[in-house]
Amino acid sequence: MEIRFCPQCGSPLEARVCHGRSRPFCPACRFMHFANPRVAVAVFVPERDRLLLVKRKFPPEQGCWALAAGFVDLGEPPEAAAVREVREETGLEVVIERMLDLGYDETNQVIVILYQGRAVGGTLAAADDVDEARWFGRDALPELAFQSTRRAVAAWLSAPQ
Repeated sequence: MEIRFCPQCGSPLEARVCHGRSRPFCPACRFMHFANPRVAVAVFVPERDRLLLVKRKFPPEQGCWALAAGFVDLGEPPEAAAVREVREETGLEVVIERMLDLGYDETNQVIVILYQGRAVGGTLAAADDVDEARWFGRDALPELAFQSTRRAVAAWLSAPQ
């Protein structure tokens, strides 16, 4: 989304080079707009020899399976966002055990923080923006969405059991 008017004073913006890039600049109040990537969290939840996955209801990657995930809200700690996203999408309560990975999705301009969680309660039920939520065994994994999910699952599959 291109910003055309200054969020501080409402004046039309113009392009100015700042820090080596052309950026929206307000000549009236001197505001410089920096477009930053969004931050998302994903949660890898294994249980015994199974993995929790959700089937995406909407694009991108609609119809494919992924880790429970979503965007971090302004003012929300990433670990709290991870717990919230699992609850919203699967009905399960999780405890975050550790951070597994930090990646960047160039296509969607998103920084992805991958956590490992452990289910501690709740009832498994698809909700929010997913069509299904299920546990999958190592030998019965569906088509996976997103590079971050594929990378995490590949590491899980290659780890000694």
